[in-house]
Amino acid sequence: MSASLAPAEQMQLAVHFHSQGLLDNARTLYEGVLRQFPNDFAVLYHLGLLESQAGHTERAAVHFGRAVQASPQNADAQNNLAFTLQQLGRDAEALDAYARALALKPDDADIAVNLGLLHKNLQQLPQAVAVFDRALQAHPRHTALLCNRGNVLQRLGRPQDALDSYQQALAAEPDNPVVLSNLANALNELGRYAEAFDCAERATRAHPRHAQAWVERGNALKLLDRTAEAVTSFEQALALEPGLVSAHTGLAATVLSDSVNHTARVIEAGRNSLATYLQASFNAPALRRTGLSLSAFRLKHDVQQATWLQQHGHDVPGLRAFLDTGTALLQQLKDPSPAAMVRVSAAELSRMQAFLCTPWVHAMPPALPDVLNPDNDWRGLEEAYLAGTPEILAIDHFLAEPALRAFQDFAHASRVWHGEYANSYLGAFANRGFNSPLHLQLARELRQRMPRVFKDYLLTQLWGFKYEPAVTRGINVHADFAKVNLNFWIAPSEHNLDPESGGLKVYDVPAPADWTFEQYNADSTLIYDFLHRHDAGCVTVPHRCNRAVLFNSALFHETDTIRFVDRYEARRVNMTYLFGQQLR
Repeated sequence: MSASLAPAEQMQLAVHFHSQGLLDNARTLYEGVLRQFPNDFAVLYHLGLLESQAGHTERAAVHFGRAVQASPQNADAQNNLAFTLQQLGRDAEALDAYARALALKPDDADIAVNLGLLHKNLQQLPQAVAVFDRALQAHPRHTALLCNRGNVLQRLGRPQDALDSYQQALAAEPDNPVVLSNLANALNELGRYAEAFDCAERATRAHPRHAQAWVERGNALKLLDRTAEAVTSFEQALALEPGLVSAHTGLAATVLSDSVNHTARVIEAGRNSLATYLQASFNAPALRRTGLSLSAFRLKHDVQQATWLQQHGHDVPGLRAFLDTGTALLQQLKDPSPAAMVRVSAAELSRMQAFLCTPWVHAMPPALPDVLNPDNDWRGLEEAYLAGTPEILAIDHFLAEPALRAFQDFAHASRVWHGEYANSYLGAFANRGFNSPLHLQLARELRQRMPRVFKDYLLTQLWGFKYEPAVTRGINVHADFAKVNLNFWIAPSEHNLDPESGGLKVYDVPAPADWTFEQYNADSTLIYDFLHRHDAGCVTVPHRCNRAVLFNSALFHETDTIRFVDRYEARRVNMTYLFGQQLR
């Protein structure tokens, strides 16, 4: 029938089929017209839309690319080309296409949002703010622009500026649950927990089925020490959206504080959170079409870990396929720096997916007679810590030997290292699988052995960091919000290439009580200036296996220079426990 139709009629019928979702019929007609008019903009553009809708992203990019060649001044084609290129991981080309689209339509808020978000995803935060600011000149009450600007400002450590942006969005849409949730988040960062709760509560009352609002309500309640109510709020979020990662993370973080009485619940919540995170990160439907990008240092670690798991007889689903594919990707990498990104196609991801999505956590003993070394003079150590000015104490032979071996095995075997940081190190957290009966037994024993130090402080955070041996920098200077910080190392000492370094530097001046979280946790320039003005001294504790450093969490501290043997078992691993709350 289509052969008897004129091209214009074929095109009209194709658009009709397309609008009805009959994509195969529409494609046949579009391609028929294209054979007659290979450079026709309208046909190329509609084919791009169709293939994008069908999930054929590479085909869509080809058609949009040809459409742009046919009509370079069409901003919508440039915008759609940029979006498909972004889906394919071709971020530099996508940035160029979005910029061309915005130059053609400078007042188009949607294009500005797309460009700003891509800058944000690429950690180009000042550029993202600049895009949003320019667009807001034409659209000062545009909610998406204001909210996304606020998100970026929070990442830049400017929570007050973010708050202003959210408040402008709220003035435009007073009952918008997304705006209220963002506002609650910023207020929590500023330590204004009661106001944060009021915002989140307002959102849940106006929109009781908005799951993220219940998450922000739970976050505020946790910080107000209303733990039982916080748990209920997170559970409500999960009832509405069972796969919501932030709800699982918040719930697991909240129940951690009651680990003394609910060990099994803490571990279960952490495992559920890990499983949900992995599904969202590596099994989202869009990834099956587009693939993803991984940092080179993350992929190197995961390939090394998979090799270790195979050598030690661990039967992790998909291990062999992941090892083959991941090794090949690393060998093809042209940029050898840890900061490089590795593009993983949809086909490659499908071969790696089973391994990446498996929440594999090493089985630990349910208990040991002692986790802390029973031969240490714990009362004397407690006296030494309390007598310190400031409170800093190094403890050698910290763990009992069976506990040290158990924690080393856990760090080697457990697929929990998913936090990625700028200095090429990985983090693992209790609210995402980094926990076990022994981890929690250690917290109980510390309170028993040193009751005047740990008092009745709740365990507020538990994490581990694992470092890339080829990169000498670790965690930047910061302070923590807790009362007491316990940090200890479990990598064998012989793997440290500089025995006088590789540990921790603790400064003898605490963070001001009126600083915000971002000021004392992320603004290195401000912190160093403060330390210099107060003539701060520094205690350097070199790395030793099974050495702990106990100190007042308000003291600024940072990782010392790291130089370790470049082998999986040799990676520097530290574990950190935070007790109580101090800085807010």
